[in-house]
Amino acid sequence: MPFRRLLLGLLLLFAVQARGEHSILILVSLDGFRWDYLEKYATETPCLHALAADGVRAERMISCFPTLTFPNHYTIVTGLRPEHHGIVNNTFYDPVLKAGFAYKQHACAIDGRWWGGEPIWITAVKQGRRSACMFWPGSEAEIAGARPTYYKTFDGRLTSAQRTDALLAWLSLPAGQRPGFCTLYFDVVDHAGHDYGPDAPETAGAVREVDAALDRLLAGLTTLGLRGATDIVIISDHGMTAIEDGHTVFLDDVIDLKAVQVECLGPQAGLRPLQGTPAALRAGLKRGLPASLHVCLREEIPGRFQYRDNPRIPPVLIFADEGWEVTTHADFAKRRKPEYGDHGYDSQLISMGATFIAAGPAFRHGVVLPPFENIQVYNLLCAVAGLHPAPNDGDNRLVRSTLISPSPQ
Repeated sequence: MPFRRLLLGLLLLFAVQARGEHSILILVSLDGFRWDYLEKYATETPCLHALAADGVRAERMISCFPTLTFPNHYTIVTGLRPEHHGIVNNTFYDPVLKAGFAYKQHACAIDGRWWGGEPIWITAVKQGRRSACMFWPGSEAEIAGARPTYYKTFDGRLTSAQRTDALLAWLSLPAGQRPGFCTLYFDVVDHAGHDYGPDAPETAGAVREVDAALDRLLAGLTTLGLRGATDIVIISDHGMTAIEDGHTVFLDDVIDLKAVQVECLGPQAGLRPLQGTPAALRAGLKRGLPASLHVCLREEIPGRFQYRDNPRIPPVLIFADEGWEVTTHADFAKRRKPEYGDHGYDSQLISMGATFIAAGPAFRHGVVLPPFENIQVYNLLCAVAGLHPAPNDGDNRLVRSTLISPSPQ
């Protein structure tokens, strides 16, 4: 395997050996932009349609389980599955650190102990390239002794246009200071999907907003004289499905919550017993849960999830059928309003499919790819940026199918 990894690295490096120091790669996240929104909201996405027609797009991209924001965003930039990079959920507990991770806590965002693997902005810095992160999970932490050259502390109040302008400000720096790899993160589509559902007019409006932000980005690159030297990869982290009334199950109606540590809720619930054994907890849950919820021990989690090999994964996992959720009465009471859409389900579900579009001088034109896993994106990013990739779970198939000058056969 070490020889295979070395060979893969060399192939990816050869693929872009002619790319210059001053080329730019921008990775854009449209959080919650389901794979079919491009056609579902076709009138709202003229910029995305133009980029897809000019470059490469996937029928859909397959997210990792659980199909949540933090695990999948970090998979995309490391090429590692959640069980390998350690961000196994939006919230989880580490029995070694004896501490819990919560994605909304700034202290977790900046603590490098949580973030395994090597995200591409660190790969770039280690290899002498400047990187800039206009938001991304993990980008505020020191990882492997390094940080991105430029980054912003996450501020959800910034509009899509303001985020775009902040990135353009970095790209307007002199060539000797300008970043060569950048991230840009938009979350309005995800928020609309949760608050109103994937079929709502508000979601269509959010799709329109991010398309306009992308058009603003392209116009800014043209003004700076950088459009012809810039490659853009647009991804989403997961899809979205509707939640129906009456499809919520409350854990405290089934078990005594004092006997467990609840580590995550939603389309999955992760539980660590404080009394008794995981097997006994599983047995009690199976007796009380409806057929729409499935409970298993960590070692019994379905193999297709590839989600067992990390102690941060809870000993007992409940995962719900599409459109169902598991929570507690206390957690439900904290919600400001009902959720009409959610994600986090089986990654093989069509509704959980994500978006992939790539365009620019490195990419082929008018190519539509069959579905592929998002673990493949990191190696592609490294190939486009001329970087030697860190060890990861992907291979070079996406490189060969998307780039004008693919690696040698």
